Amino acid sequence: MEKKFLKILEETYGVLPSELKDSKFHKYGGRRQSRRKSEFIEAARRIAEGRGIPSYNPDRICDELGLGVPVGERFLEPVRVSGTDVLCEYEDLHVLNNAAMQQLRDDIFRTAITCLDLPHRVLTNRYGREVTPETINIYLETINHTLVGGAVAQEHMVEVNPALAPDAYVKTFTGSDELASKLDRRFLIDIDREFDAERAAKLKKGVGASLWQVSRLPTHAIRSMDGAMVHRWNAMAQTMAFIAAYRLCAGESTISDFAFSAKHAQYVFIGTPPFPSRAHGHNNPVGLPCGYIFDIVQHPSKMPESPVPVTAEGVALEKVLYMQWYYGQQMIGSVGVTVGASVYYLNETFEGWGEHLAGWVRDRYGFAGVSPGWDVIHECAREAVLHCCEDYDKYPVLLEHHWGLIKNLFIAMMAGVCAAWATGSAYAGALAAHHALTLIHKELLLRTGWGGQETHHHNSFGILPSVLIDEGMPVELHGPNVPFRSYLADSQFFTSPAVVAAHEARMDAWGLSPVIKVAFADPDLVFDFRNIRACIARGALREFMPAGERNPIIPSR
Repeated sequence: MEKKFLKILEETYGVLPSELKDSKFHKYGGRRQSRRKSEFIEAARRIAEGRGIPSYNPDRICDELGLGVPVGERFLEPVRVSGTDVLCEYEDLHVLNNAAMQQLRDDIFRTAITCLDLPHRVLTNRYGREVTPETINIYLETINHTLVGGAVAQEHMVEVNPALAPDAYVKTFTGSDELASKLDRRFLIDIDREFDAERAAKLKKGVGASLWQVSRLPTHAIRSMDGAMVHRWNAMAQTMAFIAAYRLCAGESTISDFAFSAKHAQYVFIGTPPFPSRAHGHNNPVGLPCGYIFDIVQHPSKMPESPVPVTAEGVALEKVLYMQWYYGQQMIGSVGVTVGASVYYLNETFEGWGEHLAGWVRDRYGFAGVSPGWDVIHECAREAVLHCCEDYDKYPVLLEHHWGLIKNLFIAMMAGVCAAWATGSAYAGALAAHHALTLIHKELLLRTGWGGQETHHHNSFGILPSVLIDEGMPVELHGPNVPFRSYLADSQFFTSPAVVAAHEARMDAWGLSPVIKVAFADPDLVFDFRNIRACIARGALREFMPAGERNPIIPSR
């Protein structure tokens, strides 16, 4: 089987992937070979001249003062975003340099989801109001006014400039065809339209006859405030829209019952608050459960032929959220680590290894075709580890691309994905990845990954069958929001791909929640969750237009 990543590496480095020697070492021109780094140096020079305080200046810090660790002048290779023809530099994949990555995070965590069934019952039983498709449509039109900061109770109240919130709106969806047919289609996420017939039927059954509301808050708001404000912002907009649309009196004693039912009773949190030392509210990447990764990905399925395309999109989503945003930025910050995780969706490496392993699974077991016994888990982990390590041995240029812990975690992730494809079990995938990291990989390469994987507990045969899945919690509910994982830094990086792989192999319509799956099938989102890597590539080229900019209230240039 031809592996596309070998051809890409040959074109990138200008040598055969099997070459052992770089004859041009120390002759590449240092940082100046990078168009982006050169651009940064010039921008920092203008900033320093304008304010009189030094800024970013590697020529001075590294060359003149001799500070830092000299690392030579290695080739700063361009990289290709997998699934696209886009070449970019690593700088373009730093989350603070890529507008698409920022919008990916914002579109997920500015989302507020609540069920309207209970507030409708309170309106009917406590207020004696009639709830009909006509009143629901009026309410939806009203909340699309209030969500962007529009007033309904008192017109003299200060309002938000709607030009700052063009991306803010409210939609709804239901599994009831009868109710859906009576709702204003401008406000409807149509399950039949957004999914194929088989998945649509499963999703409608999962959602049931309930009516769900999906609010997209202004990107400008969530970028200006903590994620916990999403719940409160939606609560205020929703309650005021209900009061106005159903002619309620805000001072009535029963309004407290209604307010609770509308604001809190059936609210879906996208991300729980981080553990206390991280000091953030709701809607934070660390609090997103692994199962939501599969639900947010909307890429068209290629099953039963291949689970690779959807899994690859899930890998990209997970790496951006968990490794680049949370681990790389919020936990460590600044440089380096935030970009290292991008290699998992670059240069078609995952696809090359994935196609081999998918073919191996198809021939040996069938997708989701075998029970997750230990023999199967061990066999899948062994095949993945040996195949990946053989490529690292045969093609040293690949090690220029996958350095250090990146290589170790990549191998573990492939082991997890392989077992998940074979068994349809995310837990089997997590166990296979842990097995790969703690035994096979260690025996082959004499150590596991980096120091963080050996500090909390020494990876050895004694703990081999344990993956610390939070005392029996289903893997889909698992995530990195546990204090010891903040420096152990392993499980979330292969657990989430295993979740996506398992549910795709089973051809499931959703992983953890049909509500989340439908909510992110919305075609009006700024970020396209059907083509995650393509959006990231557009961000790298500076062709992605994000929401949330302050242009309407700043001086024109």
